[in-house]
Amino acid sequence: MKFLHSRIAIAASTALAAASVVTIVTLTVHAQSTQTQRAAPMDHMMMHQHMHGMAAKSPFTSERTDDPSEIVSLPGPMQEHMLGNMRDHLATLNTVIGDVASGKFDTASKLLEERLGMSSLSLHHAAEMAPYFPQPMQDAGTGMHHAASRLAVALQDASVTRTFDSMREVNAALHEVTSACVGCHTQYRLR
Repeated sequence: MKFLHSRIAIAASTALAAASVVTIVTLTVHAQSTQTQRAAPMDHMMMHQHMHGMAAKSPFTSERTDDPSEIVSLPGPMQEHMLGNMRDHLATLNTVIGDVASGKFDTASKLLEERLGMSSLSLHHAAEMAPYFPQPMQDAGTGMHHAASRLAVALQDASVTRTFDSMREVNAALHEVTSACVGCHTQYRLR
């Protein structure tokens, strides 16, 4: 019975994580598409607008007037670096989710802390980037890195004792990380 509960918890964790990643991918792709100023094919744009409930608008317009997110201006190279960091965050979460699905909790925990946790701040040049961000955006980023470190600890705990409760803690910690990502991507966009 304990084995069945663990399998159910792992399946639930994987499903929740997959849904979270889809949300992050959607927000990342959306953020990138608003930055490129390339014209999208008309049918793709119309489907995109329909999916998001937006009024029809010319696909050749470079700015969305209905986007309430705050524009954060960065010099070109820093903007590319920031987008690279976001892609790395997403790839890291994807690998962690795969490791959790495979029962590799220690591997997932180590990768998560190195690439997304508080230990990763120098890797992403957080100190150099922070002065360009509004304070609430800085706080959101720091909160996400703290949440990733808490997820790393939850994964370590789950590797020692795989119970329904430990998997629930993993899911809660993962949700905290992805919620921080979604919140920041909803509030801010790069220019």
